Amino acid sequence: FKMNPLLELINYGQSYWLDNLTRKMIKSGELKKRVTKEGLRGNTSNPAIFNKAISGGNDYDQQIKKLVNENKTIDEIYDALTVKDVQDACDILRPVYDKSNGLDGYISLEVSPFLAHDTEGTMNDARRLYKAVDRPNCFIKIPGTKEGVPAIEQMLYEGININITLLFSIASYEAVAHAHINALERRMAEGKSVDNVSSVASFFLSRIDVLTDQLLSHLIIPEKNSGEGPHPEHLLGKAAVASAKLAYQSFKKIFSGEKWQTLAEKGARVQRPLWASTSTKDPLYNDVKYVEPLIGKDTVNTMPEVTISAFADHGKIEADSVEKDIDEAKKVFDDLKKVGIDIDFVTDQLVNDGIQKFIDPFNNLMVTLAKKRKEILGNESGSQKITYGKSESSVKDALKSLDEKQFTRRLFAKDPYLWKSEKEAVKAIRNRLGWININDFIERAGDIEEFAKGVKQEKFKFVVLLGMGGSSLCPEVIRETFGSKAGYPQLLMLDNTDPAAVKIIESKIDVSKTLFIVASKSGTTTETLSFYKYFYDVVKAQGIENPGNHFIAITDAGTSLEEEAKNKIFRKFFTNPEDYGGRYSALSYFGLVPMALIGVNIKKILDNARQIEISSGAFIPSIANPSINLGTFLGINKLQERDKVTFILSKSVSAFGYWVEQLIAESTGKEGNGLLPVEGEVPGKPEVYSNDRVFVYIYTSDDEDQKNEKKLRALEKEGYPVVKIELPNKLALGAEFFRWELATATAGRIINVNPFDEPNVAESKKNSKDLLKEWKERGSFGEGEPVIQDGEIAVYCNENADWMFEGHRKSLKAFFNAFVKLANSPDYLAMLAYFLQTPEREKALQSIRMKLRDKLKVATTLGYGPRYMHSTGQLHKGGPNTGVMILFTYDAQEEVAIPGSDYGFATLQRAQALGDFRSLNDKNRRVIRIHLGKNIEQSLKKLESDLKE
Repeated sequence: FKMNPLLELINYGQSYWLDNLTRKMIKSGELKKRVTKEGLRGNTSNPAIFNKAISGGNDYDQQIKKLVNENKTIDEIYDALTVKDVQDACDILRPVYDKSNGLDGYISLEVSPFLAHDTEGTMNDARRLYKAVDRPNCFIKIPGTKEGVPAIEQMLYEGININITLLFSIASYEAVAHAHINALERRMAEGKSVDNVSSVASFFLSRIDVLTDQLLSHLIIPEKNSGEGPHPEHLLGKAAVASAKLAYQSFKKIFSGEKWQTLAEKGARVQRPLWASTSTKDPLYNDVKYVEPLIGKDTVNTMPEVTISAFADHGKIEADSVEKDIDEAKKVFDDLKKVGIDIDFVTDQLVNDGIQKFIDPFNNLMVTLAKKRKEILGNESGSQKITYGKSESSVKDALKSLDEKQFTRRLFAKDPYLWKSEKEAVKAIRNRLGWININDFIERAGDIEEFAKGVKQEKFKFVVLLGMGGSSLCPEVIRETFGSKAGYPQLLMLDNTDPAAVKIIESKIDVSKTLFIVASKSGTTTETLSFYKYFYDVVKAQGIENPGNHFIAITDAGTSLEEEAKNKIFRKFFTNPEDYGGRYSALSYFGLVPMALIGVNIKKILDNARQIEISSGAFIPSIANPSINLGTFLGINKLQERDKVTFILSKSVSAFGYWVEQLIAESTGKEGNGLLPVEGEVPGKPEVYSNDRVFVYIYTSDDEDQKNEKKLRALEKEGYPVVKIELPNKLALGAEFFRWELATATAGRIINVNPFDEPNVAESKKNSKDLLKEWKERGSFGEGEPVIQDGEIAVYCNENADWMFEGHRKSLKAFFNAFVKLANSPDYLAMLAYFLQTPEREKALQSIRMKLRDKLKVATTLGYGPRYMHSTGQLHKGGPNTGVMILFTYDAQEEVAIPGSDYGFATLQRAQALGDFRSLNDKNRRVIRIHLGKNIEQSLKKLESDLKE
């Protein structure tokens, strides 16, 4: 009868462990059988093993489903699954641990592979995992890097048992051995026990031979394989075992002598060398190559199942084989040096490769868990599908590059250096990343809803939001998408300085039953404060005892608006976190308070945002991360000259375009760069588009939109890049706000701009102020002479512009047609209207817009001033000089005074239009101003008729 060699190993001082751990192995009783019948004395685990187990079966599905329903993040799910397996395995191995008095019976669980060079992070993760497992026979794996050594010492000092990984060199092994002793000495000096502290030092073997053999093969010259001296071919397959034998000699030396004896007398255990990576990678080598020659006292060999089977079948045991042929091992190292192999280079490279070999399976596991989560949520979470067109390989290469640079982890850690490195830019960006943490406002949602409930109970019938740009666009999307719930007030928006806009709002409301929201991040927005002054006087004129009770403010802390709210005893003021930029503030007070006031369920809005936050989390590789994937797709297409992001929105969510237009344009349009969001264009056939387009189709599951879907299929067939985002319902817009914020930040990184500043917005504001000053001094604006006058219509432009054409000045029709023809792909044509939007005017402008799109095959945009100045205006001035712009003004029918100001709304509106016109000219943009006179509708009809067929 031949005894199983595995069972004999312990008699020769060596424990064998299994390099595998799965839930199936635990539940089936296989692990217990190996422990009780086959002499197994420990286990190690790793993400590659977990990934194979999770993706290849359903043993984990029930727990994953429970965790998904608890809104756990992917890394939290990973932790929960692995901790559960390690706990159960620890319990199975506990008898071995107890019987061996803590020598064996361990299960290993590794810290995040991204922490290999982060001492503090490693210690925090080790503490967290050790506490979570809560078993004395748990080893925490820490790599033996330079940064890992102090973490190893500190953890052992704190009584956390450690399995040190990624050891390839003698020097690295010796460093971690001394760390073990240092930790014990520190404990002993403080009177702490040392007999319950354990560690193993895992020396990775087969990987050494793989790389060394590869380098040796490059040096083999068959014609010179005779003669004296070492030859590369004679050293093949010898480096790993030689390294292990010499490491064992270091082990014996370090754990001996008077210093160690003092610790040993207190019950201290040696740090056992553990032979890891013991499967034979080269099929020409003996399958027990890394077992038979490395048997020795106080050692561990952790083997995969194939090696265990091989050794059980035909393994031979030689006592203390690890101490044989030491001189030969030393000679191997000398000979390697002589033939030109730098063993330090080999081991350094192996450490770097080893870290990556931990990261890659970890990322694969995160992808697997993300897919599992998606399957569990089903239609509840909607979907995102991308047809890449010609950009697929470039996008996927970029996603890989982002992962190598740990982009997503750094983004969620709010690292400003992702975008810029200049000191002032870094400081500014750091103060614009608060929106990344959804939990901030999930925790405040209850208070917001309570406030809204109080407003409802007081029978307010109207809520009027006085804002501009980032303060008003999200509420407008919500108002048009949801309307007001029964019993809740109606929401009205005022973000236009046209006197008619102000008067129409006034005519629609009962001031005594109206609550006004004064929304401004800076607290100094000219338009917002002008609206506030006007309506505060209106409320006061009604004889209402406390006018402030009809106002609330949303602003940053310490602004003049906050002070005004206090002085005028506003009903409430909401202090928004300072680190939310205006256009990234949809899921803050600026968006949530107006939502709640009209009865929208903000908790569900935030819950949907939380779902996409989890789907896009820090540990999810970019290829499986919808938001990062989307942003990379947009950025790469921009680099490939497809920079017109054209939105096609189904009826239920059509208003979403207002908000996302500002987000993309203002975030990316700078430094001569940028993505142009195209919102509101009626989808056309492929032949009306140039090759500068990317299409984004956002729709709800219950929206039947066969017409648009047919057009999208035609575009895909022609090779256009297309993104399709399906929402389960309208409340899923909460997810879209976050998805697009994250995607836009990512796109900014790809195209190398800072997505959190707006360097050119102030230019128009300054020009407007200068013009108002001029108006005060002269009583009028210096508008110059028109180049064309046709009845009420007058055309103004920079007559010295290099595009100016003398031959077409004879008529409005000739000039207009010549000007729009300046737009050739990759140009776009922008219509900028400084007047109140009405259905009739919108229809006329859209008609002109579509004729120009179809005729010129260029992207078109339509914006109303001054709103667009706070959104797409940044792109018009700071982006590429590809815009051909038509700015419309008119003569207001009446002036409406702004209390406390020398001018009224009509004057302010004209100053803003002229100020923006001046800014565009200063930037050498191709721009004209068409003054429509008093009858906007009639003048627009004339312009439309003047367009040549």
